[in-house]
Amino acid sequence: MKHVDCKNYIHLDVEKGMCGLTKMIVPIDGEGSEACPEFIEVEKCGNCKNFANEDRYGIGLCTGLEKENWAYSSCGAFGCNGYKAR
Repeated sequence: MKHVDCKNYIHLDVEKGMCGLTKMIVPIDGEGSEACPEFIEVEKCGNCKNFANEDRYGIGLCTGLEKENWAYSSCGAFGCNGYKAR
């Protein structure tokens, strides 16, 4: 788990973000990017029970809506009616 996968993470640019709780600057990858004890998993297609058959590029099948379709695992699902956390 990384800060970038947390609901409290605020994107600033392609290299870093900010923790919404501590206001500390945190990197997206590498040293210091590990999640803290306050981690709350963000809703992404890849975290959904209805996401299946993910390939090596992070593309899989969404089976939670009326019509099945492909989706990226990193796609935000916070407004999706078919989202169900794993």
